[in-house]
Amino acid sequence: MSLRRGIWLLPLTLAGAFVLTAFRIPMDWPDWLGWLRPSWVLLAIFFWALAAPQRIGPFAAWIIGLFLDVLHADPLGLNALVLALTTHFASRHCDRLWMYGLAQQCALVFLIVALAELARQVGQSISAVPRWTWLSLLPAAVSAMLWPLLHRALGRLKGAFSIG
Repeated sequence: MSLRRGIWLLPLTLAGAFVLTAFRIPMDWPDWLGWLRPSWVLLAIFFWALAAPQRIGPFAAWIIGLFLDVLHADPLGLNALVLALTTHFASRHCDRLWMYGLAQQCALVFLIVALAELARQVGQSISAVPRWTWLSLLPAAVSAMLWPLLHRALGRLKGAFSIG
């Protein structure tokens, strides 16, 4: 029975990441609070690409990224490319990345999310008015700080359902 429930774990965690990504801050709150939102979908995809590389690949990440492009109103294919490249990198080097300590994984998550935010800024500046700001590094910092908690929570779920 747990194997059967385990089939739905990956899609459910990705759906939860989409729900967390879709939440917006209230209009009367300061705008800079929006920069403190982590990249939930990227974190979930990165974890599952490390933990179960046979279950999620670049094509699945590409499709998920297209949905994320629509959600963020980004140029079509921008997040899809970022997620596909992240998944390819993580699944190709998963054995090596699992040997990294938690601090090294946090630094890697910071780098990946910072590069993803940079790609979003470049993609948006090509299709619209450039609006580069140093605040775009805040989601990378928040994502790196949340990585240990997400790593532990999803790791426990992975172990409970014997996935991977």
